[in-house]
Parts: sequence; C-alpha cells; structure tokens
Amino acid sequence: MRIALDAHGGDVGISRNVSAVIETLDETRHRIVLVGIKSEIEAELKRRSVPLGQIDIVHAEEMIGMGDAAVQSVRRKAHNSINVAMQLARSGDVDAVVSAGHSGAVVASALITLGRIPGVTRPALGTRIPATGAIAFVLDIGAVIDPKPGVLLQFGYLGAAYASAVLGVSNPTVALLSNGEESSKGNALTRSARELLEQSSLNFVGYVEGRDMLHRPPSVTVTDGFTGNIALKVAEGTASGIQSLIKRELMSSWRTKVLAMMLRPTFRQIRKEIDFEGIGGAPLLGVRGVVFVAHGHSTPLALVNAIRSAAQGAEVNLPALLQDAIPRSTDASEIVTTEQFAVSP
Repeated sequence: MRIALDAHGGDVGISRNVSAVIETLDETRHRIVLVGIKSEIEAELKRRSVPLGQIDIVHAEEMIGMGDAAVQSVRRKAHNSINVAMQLARSGDVDAVVSAGHSGAVVASALITLGRIPGVTRPALGTRIPATGAIAFVLDIGAVIDPKPGVLLQFGYLGAAYASAVLGVSNPTVALLSNGEESSKGNALTRSARELLEQSSLNFVGYVEGRDMLHRPPSVTVTDGFTGNIALKVAEGTASGIQSLIKRELMSSWRTKVLAMMLRPTFRQIRKEIDFEGIGGAPLLGVRGVVFVAHGHSTPLALVNAIRSAAQGAEVNLPALLQDAIPRSTDASEIVTTEQFAVSP
C-alpha cells in the first residue's frame, strides 16, 4: 500500500511527520509518500541524515495553517499539501491519505476532490475510543455539526460497517448518545433519529449515556459532530488528567516512589488501555477514498498508528464496503455543499 502523508499537518509540522515516516521504514511494508514543500522536506531529511532516495516526496506549493478558513483555503490555495494528497488518491497513485492538519480542510478537500460514495448524504469522522474490555467506535466527532435525523441513521450504517470490516466486531451493536437511557429522553434530533434506527436493519440497542461510553459501551455510538467532538475531548482530557494525578501522588514521598516502582508494569498496562495515542487517526467515512484525520497534537507513534489504520482500510477496500452497507432507502434529501460544511479544527 502507498500512503500519502501530509508533511505540514499537525501543530509541529514537518519534523514530527518526518519522524513518523522514519519510524515506518523498518516497521511496515507500506510505502509512505510525503506531500509538501519539497525543499523544506529535503532540508529536514538532510538534518536527520536520511538519504533522499529512501523516502518518496511529492511537491506541494502551499500549506493550510490550523487557523485558516477550511473551504476558502482549500479553494484559494489550490496546490496545498492536503489537496495534492487527495489528488494522488483520486488518480490512484496512492491508496490512502493521512493528515494531522486542519480537519475542516481535510474534510472539504476530500469532498471536493474525491466526492461522496452513492447513498451518503454527509460523511462522518469516527474514532475508536479506549473502552474497558471492548471495542468502541464513535461517530460523528466533528464533521457534521447540525445533521438531520436521516443523516444520523446513515452514520449508524457507516459505523456498523466499519466496526465489522475493520475492527472485527461481529454484528456490532449501535446506540445513540443521549442524556438518559429512557426512550423519553433526548432532544428533537435524537428522538427522531431513534425512530429511524429502531425501524432499521441495524442491531440498535437504544440510547447510551456518556458515562457508559467507556465502561459498557455499544460497538458503535452515533451522535452529531458538535456533541461527539466535545465528548471525545472530555474523554481525552480526563484520561490525561488521571495519569497526571496518579504520577503526582506517587512521586510525593519516598514510600509512594517505592510503591510506584513495584507497580510500574501495572501502570504501563493501564496507560496502554486508556492512551488515545495508540488509536492513531479518525477515518472519514462516506467519501470515495480512504482518508484518516489524525489529532493535531499527534506524536510520531500516533501518526504511525494512523498510517497503519489507513493501510488496513485500503486493504479491505473501505469505500466499496461502506457503499454496500448504505441502504438506498435512507434519507438522502439533505444534499451537502462545501459551503454548508462546518468542521471543528
């Protein structure tokens, strides 16, 4: 598999993306194509004493900053690194695209360059989340801020297909994120979406509360992009805060330091269980290509995991699987234009 990596993506930019590519040289059979301003990439490779011929580079004249407007930048900076990577995917020169850059620009560029698969009204960003003894997948986490009920129904099909084909979950359960488990709870959107999901062929199990997403989660949790983005960042912050609190308390005295030494293997396993770094990136489900969006704070390890996930999605021909999963009877009346797209950076 050939994976295009946006060299300018993320809060750090080229140095961190180059680090990820260097880590993949000996660990993966896949070929990574760095897309960005060639002179800057070559300067970074030279600084690290990496032979230029060892890594593929495709030149892009411009880059999109994290503070830029998504759709406007995609159109005005036509030869930016995200657009060029998408064009490589469209032409078949690469099998997947990974970027830790402006998520709104990635979504907009994918829509403009790759287009939507038949039957999908709006694509969704989804991610696996650290859950106790289970595989849990959540969508949408930021692509569609204000969807209609029919779009949430489509998200259920997209999420279930991904959980089955890529995550290996047999007959995945699907739930709606709400403020209570009772059918009377929720707002107008969730109540309407619940009616559609109850009538679908999905293994729908009703509402799920935020507190249960990590402890007894359904295989797939469906929500709108506004709520999903907030829920994900709260979970990330909570996991990070707990790790910091434990470290502070264990370093507070010589007795607790000794205890920490004895429990080090246990803490390593706990960190592995709750660390978002191991998940890597979020697939953009519903476009004609394999696209993964990584967190702007992604470490090289997180980017490597995003590359692995993207390669896995390409190997199973993810767009074709998703297209087969979407029933033609789902509500596709809300046709999206790029101007309507609102994505949290």
